[in-house]
Parts: sequence; structure tokens; C-alpha cells
Amino acid sequence: MEYPRENLNPILPMTGAVVRQKEKRIRKLLAERNPYGLDIGGRWLDRIFAAYRQPHRYFHTLDHLLSICEQIRKTVWDRQELAAQLLLTALFHDVVWYPQGGDSEEDSVNVYLNMLAALGEPLPAEVKEGIRRAILSTKYQDDVSELAGLFHTYDCQVIIQGNHVDLLAYEFQIFREFQYLNMIDYRKGRSAFFQRFAKRYPQCRATMNFLIEYQERRRPRVGIYAGTFSPFHIGHLSILEKAEMMFDKVIIAIGINPQKQIERDERLDVTLPFHEVIYFDTLMVDLLEKESALSDVTLVRGLRNGYDLDYEMNQLCFMQQMRPNTHTVYIPCDKRLEHVSSSALKAMSHFPDLNGRDRFYYPNKYDYYHQPLRELFSF
Repeated sequence: MEYPRENLNPILPMTGAVVRQKEKRIRKLLAERNPYGLDIGGRWLDRIFAAYRQPHRYFHTLDHLLSICEQIRKTVWDRQELAAQLLLTALFHDVVWYPQGGDSEEDSVNVYLNMLAALGEPLPAEVKEGIRRAILSTKYQDDVSELAGLFHTYDCQVIIQGNHVDLLAYEFQIFREFQYLNMIDYRKGRSAFFQRFAKRYPQCRATMNFLIEYQERRRPRVGIYAGTFSPFHIGHLSILEKAEMMFDKVIIAIGINPQKQIERDERLDVTLPFHEVIYFDTLMVDLLEKESALSDVTLVRGLRNGYDLDYEMNQLCFMQQMRPNTHTVYIPCDKRLEHVSSSALKAMSHFPDLNGRDRFYYPNKYDYYHQPLRELFSF
């Protein structure tokens, strides 16, 4: 069976106007089914929407949240209390989503409970408990109640009812969220998930078999962004973000050169928690050959000026003689960042009191990942 190449459209960033329109629609639906008198215009909802806009999310986004809300409106809108409880379950079930850990559901429940406490406990005790259990049940799709069972059908609609195009778009988005995993571990994890899902929903067995076969045959387009990154800075991040629009996944490969006394820098793992960061002390062509076992790989190189290009073309000649099927893409950096280099930042590091130095180092794109939940969701 031939599988279509994924379209990058599912991950294109939404404009501010589109985001505001989606948030406005969700607010409207919450206001229409609000028997418990929640302050829909309050700051707590802004914090929740901000969580769904976090840049490491590709599937667990405002789009997914709005899709669930619209399904609730179409199916159980006349049952006002049930609809309200389903909407609140939807709102909080993915409010914390960190794919590396297995406790996102528990953390989401904590945010939900903290919000209720901050709002003066507006929900009846049995309603509060029912929503809490429904959120926790999304971890394994356990039908602990009518509320949980109904919500699972909404949450998993793309898998249960989606066509092949929808399924591949969904799978691509999930792949991007788990891109910190190597391909072997990712395939194992997805296969296990599909098998569990088929047991839970026997009517989806054919769909799960399709996705399992797809995973086994799929060769994603992977960019290998290699360098010493000593240190990683905002210029590197700019190249990385551009490369991510070209490839299904970008691996950050850090070369260890004993002659330059460059050692593993643990800070990069902290700076880029949602990316696969690997270290190598071999030739670049050996790394490319290794990574090409399960993927179609391309070397990514950033350019600041013509001098960089001359150097890179010379290196490419060597690599193509050793590995003829070596492919490279060169990405120019933003004009405003041409002057930023690791060597310059190293020189600046000798002057700790230099004003403005820190803004070049280790971009804080994912700094929310390291914030305590109580600070991130301070209602």
C-alpha cells in the first residue's frame, strides 16, 4: 500500500486573529452551558488558553479542544448539566501536556482543583469529583462513569471515526510531539498504544492495523542539525525553527571533539526538552549513515555569510566522496543575527557583568517546562 507524504499544513502556526477567534468560540460555548456560575471572562481561562498554545504542542492544541467542544454541542447540548461537565472535562484534560512524563493527567487534575479552590469551590462536590475522575481516566481510556465514557469518544474521535487522511495528519502531529524520542523507541511506543487501543475499541482494529503497518513502513524526513553548539544561542534556534518547517523532525547532533576539549553540555538538554539531542564523536558521514537506517536524513547547516558557505562547500566535497548519497541543506540565518557566534559569546563569557549578554544565550522558548505548576497556573 502506498502512503501519502504528510502535509506540513497541520503544524503551520496559527495567526493571532485565528487564535483569538477559536478562544472566543470556546468562551461562548462555556458561557452557554454554565449552570455553576463560573467567571468565564476571568484570568484563569486566559492561563488555560495560554497552555494550549505552548509551542511543543501539535495535536493537543486549541484546535483539539475546540473540536471536542463542538462535538459536545452537536450531541448532548440539550442535557445542560452533562454538557457543562463535559466542557469542563475538555478544558482541563490536556491543560498540562508534557509527553516525556506519565503524569500529565495527574498534573491536569491538580490545575483543575487549584482553579476551583481559587474560584471559591463553585461546583457541587459530586460534580467536582466526577470531572476529576473523568480527567484521570483519559490516561488509559477507562470508562469509570457515563461522563468519562462519553468524553473518551469525543477525545478519540479522529481515531475512531477519521478517514485515512485525518489519521495520517493526526499521526504526524503526535510524531512531532514525541520527536524527542529516537525512531526505535517511538515505533515501539506507538505500536503498543495502537494494540491497547484496538483492545479497548474492537471496532477500530482495522484502523489500528493500518496505523501499525504505516509506522513499520514509514521513513520520516529527518534533518540532522549538527555542530558543536558551544554554546547554543539564538542564532542556532533561528536555524532550527526554519529547519523544522522543512522536515518531519530535526535532530540536534552535538559533535564532541577531544582536540578542542569540547565536552557534553547538559544545559542543551534543558534548553530543548522536546527535541532529540544526541552526541557523537565519529565522522559526520558515519552519523548520517547510522541515522538513515529508519529515516531519510539530510544534513542541516546554518550560514551567516559567504565565508561560511565556502567552508561548508569544501566540507561537503569531502563528505560526498566518503558517502555519495549525502544530502545537505543550507539555511541562511536572519540578517539581524549574522553577528552572533559561539566564539564571540565565549569571549563575552569572560566579562560576567557585561550588559545584554544573556539575551544571546540558551533561548528560553520552553522555559514554562521548568516552572512549577502553581506559578504557571496562578489563578
